[in-house]
Amino acid sequence: MKSHAELMCSLADKHDVLISLIGAAPVHYVDVPVHRNIGDLLIMLGTLHFFELHKLKISLRSAYFSYRSSWARAGDVIVFQGGGNFGDLYEGPQQARQYVIEKLSGNRVIILPQTIHFRSQDAYIECCKIFSMHPDLHICVRDRKSLELALPMSRNVYLLPDMAHQLWPIPRSCSLEKHHLALLRADAESAGANVTNFDVRTDWRELVGCRNTWIRMIRGVLRALHVTHLDRRLLFNEVDLWVKYSTKLVGEAIDLFSRFEVITTDRLHAHILSCLMGIPNTILNNSYGKNCSYVSEWTGSSNIVNFSIEKGIPAPQDYCLAPNI
Repeated sequence: MKSHAELMCSLADKHDVLISLIGAAPVHYVDVPVHRNIGDLLIMLGTLHFFELHKLKISLRSAYFSYRSSWARAGDVIVFQGGGNFGDLYEGPQQARQYVIEKLSGNRVIILPQTIHFRSQDAYIECCKIFSMHPDLHICVRDRKSLELALPMSRNVYLLPDMAHQLWPIPRSCSLEKHHLALLRADAESAGANVTNFDVRTDWRELVGCRNTWIRMIRGVLRALHVTHLDRRLLFNEVDLWVKYSTKLVGEAIDLFSRFEVITTDRLHAHILSCLMGIPNTILNNSYGKNCSYVSEWTGSSNIVNFSIEKGIPAPQDYCLAPNI
């Protein structure tokens, strides 16, 4: 059995397939997350670190709502942020992906590791129809159920871990103070897990707190620049500032985790951050089984990871639509 450190290194190494897919082409990095979800910010920072480490050229960074397909030139590679917004659970990013993929049939398009989840069979079928028409679409997925769902969409599907693994290792930033942190969801993905005997209970939104007003203002500025068409040069500057601010927010999450000996969570990226920091952790399932699928595939063999399926929380197959087109 691999040690935890060996496992983490091997997961980061699996992304090397992306180096040849991108090559020396200019990259349009689309769906930069401009919101308070620390998990998505970890994915973004891991992705940017990967680009920098391998000297891949990013010529444009954009939120999903401010990207224009007319900016793409022949030879540009469109790379979409990874995460868990592939499907119809969240409004916006999926529609943007489908629009760009339909418009830019002459460009290589890469979707970085995602979990796929559709509640509507009609929405899934529509996505398959649009994606399968693209001749050079490459879809990366984080679990085997998503792999099954992606196969009708493209001939190029890759099973890869989350891009946040590129941040390994992350050292503790301060001294231990308490024993047990419970970081638990309070949104649509919560499965209502019951956790006791913790010293502190929180979630990403509490960590960000009132600064979410500032984050919403940044989103508003980016949307306004997009609507007024005065956006390309200013957009780049705004996104650069946001990346710097995101780094600060992630740093605060690292500071929080550093204070605790063990962590219990139903957020996938609280689990991944714990693994990146070498902190023993218990991961609970989310509402549609994303966490179970991910841990079973990638991190479950670590000696610092404990996976617990709470009573009444279905396994992932109960929440995924089988391909039927």
